[in-house]
Amino acid sequence: MTQQNQSVTKNTLYSILAAGLLSFMGILVETSMNVTFPKLMQTMHVPLTTVQWLTTGYLLVVTMMMIASAHLLKRYPAKQLFLVAISCFTVGAVLAACATTFPVLMTARVIQALSTGISTPLLFHIILTQIPRRQTGTYNGMAAMIISLAPALGPTYGGLLTTNVTWRAIFWWLLPLIVIVFLIGQTHLDLPANDRHDRFDWQGFVWLAALLIGLDLTFNQAGQHGFLSVNFGIGLLVSLGLMFGLIHYNRQSAVHLIDLKIFRNLVVDWHLLAYFLLQFINIGSSFVLPNVAQLVLGQDAFTAGLMLLPGALLGASLAPVAGHLLDRVGAYRPILSGLVAMVIGCLALVLWQAKLTVILIGSFYLILRVGFAFAFGNTITNASQQVAMHQKADINAAFNMAQQYAGSLGTGILAAIIGACQLMPGAAKTTTAAGAHIDYWVLLLLAGIALGSIWQSRRISKESRNA
Repeated sequence: MTQQNQSVTKNTLYSILAAGLLSFMGILVETSMNVTFPKLMQTMHVPLTTVQWLTTGYLLVVTMMMIASAHLLKRYPAKQLFLVAISCFTVGAVLAACATTFPVLMTARVIQALSTGISTPLLFHIILTQIPRRQTGTYNGMAAMIISLAPALGPTYGGLLTTNVTWRAIFWWLLPLIVIVFLIGQTHLDLPANDRHDRFDWQGFVWLAALLIGLDLTFNQAGQHGFLSVNFGIGLLVSLGLMFGLIHYNRQSAVHLIDLKIFRNLVVDWHLLAYFLLQFINIGSSFVLPNVAQLVLGQDAFTAGLMLLPGALLGASLAPVAGHLLDRVGAYRPILSGLVAMVIGCLALVLWQAKLTVILIGSFYLILRVGFAFAFGNTITNASQQVAMHQKADINAAFNMAQQYAGSLGTGILAAIIGACQLMPGAAKTTTAAGAHIDYWVLLLLAGIALGSIWQSRRISKESRNA
């Protein structure tokens, strides 16, 4: 049977559930940790520019695993990858729960990042290869809902435990769910490898890893020493050198991390840009807003997490609706509508920044999350429909890498802006608020660019159909 005509089996549904829940736990812990930063800064005696590496470093490792996922998904059976992923998550959870120093906690988060970097591409690979095309929008929407529930619950989950128990409980309380997910995946995952002889581009991987790490370290220097510092300038020059080195290598090499032919399609390129910016805004705002609530408005961790809950829950619940809408009316109407909503949400943060309250922040975040729900999953779905079946793993790897690194870079840049402002004279509350105001402008600009990129993609699609 072709993918178009086949029915969805029970094993496929349980496989999606297992991979989805493992990804859910990885993202849940990531967003839960954001509200623990003030507490960790106090107990582990590290500044914001250091503690934010729990998110930035985590997402950076996830990014690298996702770019390797095109090779992993081709060469290894799904069950084998799943078992490696859930083992890494379990080890990381126990180590993090027992950590007494920041380096140990950071090591635990890196180990857990290996898990999420495998499980998320595995989730979308199952959908893109096992679900009929006429239903991919709906199933991608369901996957997006599972994953979106994590940032919906993460800040509240982390805030509740940090305020009333201990931040270590964030990890301990997941152990029963880990056992359930293991049993589901062990029983039902049976997707075989389709190219056991696929070669991995180690040199390209090293070049790309060096570039991504260099960019993150560069903006970390900006947060510690300012954007006009020599440290930031040197880091920027090194990063540019690494970028040109990677470009030169890809032109000369016969083997690549992913099939670069997918980028010959301009519709894919514009969608990839929008997808990157969507996640930059999503993860960036979930980092900035809870810290503003605590460091500027004086709220506790539980309140800071709770204020994001309504928007995150509504956004997560709308993801399947958005995917079903794509299957019925096409991709561009829901994507463009979602991006307009995100522009409005970012604009509201800019205009009301001096009068922000917990209720206002929660309301504006709700607008952002509704927009994100309609745009995010549909963007990768529409892009994946532009390539051949044998390129599904490649486009899956490219988009998942982009969205994870967007979260890493977004957290790093927005934290660097706040950190640079905190270097200025004045009370921490005032300088933090000033940095957050600049962050809101950055988010608004990027939302506008994302909207423009999808509008451009729509124009190209129309011209192709009329040609």
